[in-house]
Amino acid sequence: MRKAFIQPNKLSVPKVAVNLRQQYPIIFAVALCFAAFFLSKAVLFEAIVPFFLPMMAVILINHRDHFVWALIGGVVGSVTLGIGELAIHLIELLLLSLFMKTFIRKWPMAILVGASVFLTQIGWQMISYHGEPPMMILLYVGYESILSIFMTLFIMQLFLPMPALWTASWSLERMGASLIILATMLTATNNVVWNVLSPTYIALQFIILGSAYVGGVTLSTAIAVLMGTIISLSHLSFSGMIAVYALTGLCAGVCKKLGRFGIVLGSCIATAFFVLYDATLPIDQTYFIALGVATLLFLTMPKSWLLYWQRQLYPNQEEVLLERQRWLTEKVTMKLTNFNDFVIFMKELVNDRFGVSEQPPTDHIEAKPLSPCESCYQFERCWGADKKEMEPLAQQWLMAETVGHNASKLQYDDKIRYKCVRSSLFLNALAEFVSKQQLSGQFQHGKKMIALQLKDMSSHIDSVMNDMTNDTVSFQQQEDQLTNRFKEIGIDFFQIDILKNEPGNRKVVCCIPYKKAQWETDQMVAERLILPALQDVFNEPFEIHQTIKKTKPYAHLQITFQSAIRYSMQYDVLSMSKNNTMYSGDSHAVFSLNPGLTAIMLSDGMGHNKRAHKESRKLIRLMRECLNHQMSPETAMHTLHYVMSLKQEEMYATMDFALIDLQHGKLWSWKAGSMATYLVRGREVTRVESASEPFGLFTSFSVEAEQRSLKAGDIIFMCTDGLFFEDMPWEQQEKLLRNCLLQNRSLPIQEICPQILNSFRNDDRPIDDCTIVCVEIQHKKVDWSLFKPTLREISRERMVK
Repeated sequence: MRKAFIQPNKLSVPKVAVNLRQQYPIIFAVALCFAAFFLSKAVLFEAIVPFFLPMMAVILINHRDHFVWALIGGVVGSVTLGIGELAIHLIELLLLSLFMKTFIRKWPMAILVGASVFLTQIGWQMISYHGEPPMMILLYVGYESILSIFMTLFIMQLFLPMPALWTASWSLERMGASLIILATMLTATNNVVWNVLSPTYIALQFIILGSAYVGGVTLSTAIAVLMGTIISLSHLSFSGMIAVYALTGLCAGVCKKLGRFGIVLGSCIATAFFVLYDATLPIDQTYFIALGVATLLFLTMPKSWLLYWQRQLYPNQEEVLLERQRWLTEKVTMKLTNFNDFVIFMKELVNDRFGVSEQPPTDHIEAKPLSPCESCYQFERCWGADKKEMEPLAQQWLMAETVGHNASKLQYDDKIRYKCVRSSLFLNALAEFVSKQQLSGQFQHGKKMIALQLKDMSSHIDSVMNDMTNDTVSFQQQEDQLTNRFKEIGIDFFQIDILKNEPGNRKVVCCIPYKKAQWETDQMVAERLILPALQDVFNEPFEIHQTIKKTKPYAHLQITFQSAIRYSMQYDVLSMSKNNTMYSGDSHAVFSLNPGLTAIMLSDGMGHNKRAHKESRKLIRLMRECLNHQMSPETAMHTLHYVMSLKQEEMYATMDFALIDLQHGKLWSWKAGSMATYLVRGREVTRVESASEPFGLFTSFSVEAEQRSLKAGDIIFMCTDGLFFEDMPWEQQEKLLRNCLLQNRSLPIQEICPQILNSFRNDDRPIDDCTIVCVEIQHKKVDWSLFKPTLREISRERMVK
């Protein structure tokens, strides 16, 4: 699922809003023209006109492409007030443009607008009154400056930059700002009456009725008082109408439960009360016709439009919670299913696939006096400090029992019978001693294996519990986290979408503003600010995968970020059997766990036949199954050793397991009886080895992971013991291998393995099964493609011209 649950701010939009979004260049430009027209001619206190410059300033900053339309509307509105008012407005606009070019351009826009209005009006009034303007004029200038500052803040709340203008939610702050602006625009049409139709009264009554349906008594009363106050105070008259509008909103909101007709009935009751109460109020034929027209518009308005505004201001939290609960249930169910599959796999692996049989002797067991010897009269002769005749004989018997040489054990049985007077009891005690050692080692290793398995099971359970307690971060929660992070560091952006959220394989799309003059700055924001923010949130390196310039429906950059795979690897495998057959006791596997993590397995079975090949292949297959069931490598190594030790046949196999992290450049190596791994870096060769035994050889087992950091140019060399000689000292062979690796490190990866094999075997026929794995680590590079003209004459002619 792309989204975990429904987002409150992304609910369905009315068809009118969708059409407006699709055709917004023309409609939006016309709307700005009309808004600028009415705001520029809106007069407050019958003396000041403070709303032209705030409108021009906000459109200049957020919607520069439509500034001409707004300027046309503003100039026409100013002309209706007189040529002098037009001149004042143009001077204010020029002064604001000058401020935006100076060092104070970083000041808040509202402060720049207020300063421009104040300085222009002060200069104009000083000239008009010959340097001595009256105190009332100066007071009006102060009022106009302060109102222009507040109106700038309100207009910035309403006319947000693209695309937030269409996608941002209608919060209470934004709704309040839009109502103040609308009320101010209505003051400019207060004296406009067509016969008996008043646009101001119609719009005001319609807004009160709609707000009562959307928000009830609280919203309708607040809107009615707000808009009534602004309209009444604009001409310093009819202040009693504020009470009319307030009571209309109150009664309409109280009757909300009765539906639309109830809301209309409540507003009519308020009007009838003031008609009977105060005959001096201007409740005339124009007012009643406006109320009737607004009622008709309200009753015929589509319900979806009203529901849209209701969801914007009062989102349905129950719907969000139900979707969240459904998503959480599905996720927990999936986790529990995976956990159940994991438990079934462990049960089949240990109990069902292999039968438990008697364990062969363990590794070296120290010989010591047993219970039959402690009561024997010849104890000093056999175990005394001077002679100890039985100690070497018992030690040899134990070694023969360990390696499984029955013939040698029979010889030592005869020698013990010849030496010992209680030979039968002594031999039985030896066998019992070996069995106890076997059971003790098997028990200890079984406890360790079960502890590791329980640790992995506990991890599964913790994951399930985290999901149930809402600790697991969903797509939307991480998007919100990124949004807050971007706001903290001051990154302008439009949208953030997480397309993939798997560790090591994440993909995030971010849209940021695009300006032609700031192309390099936009790229720097993506590389130096967004990338570190993503790395901090997800705790892994990221890279820019793709950058696309888009101009529709607005100019922006669509940048795709993905988990950075900083390294790439090439590998070559050379495998040969001893008898030049298709069956080799060695097996290997190279596969990717995710795009940034690659696993390499190399196993050497006991022998050179089909049986050994089957044993090593089975070991690698089981190891892959363990990893696919999200078992940790250490637990998988111990589990496979335990499974191999329970087999009836005396079979064992080595395991050389390596994990290469291509994101962070790291190598983890686990070994069970395998040869050392060599890391070649420049003129140095580092040996990575372990002293663990092969799987299934002994009951006791321990494994430790060796970790190394990787760099570009490193070569990792892994091999089985079939590469080396039997009659040459090991120090000499290792020196030969190091020299071969250093001499051939500059060759292509496909040529290194044959060169090393030829250095050890001139006839290309090893004395044992031999497998070589060679891996080269390099920085990930972009494959560039250049255009090349096919006809040189054409290109040459164009160059000459």
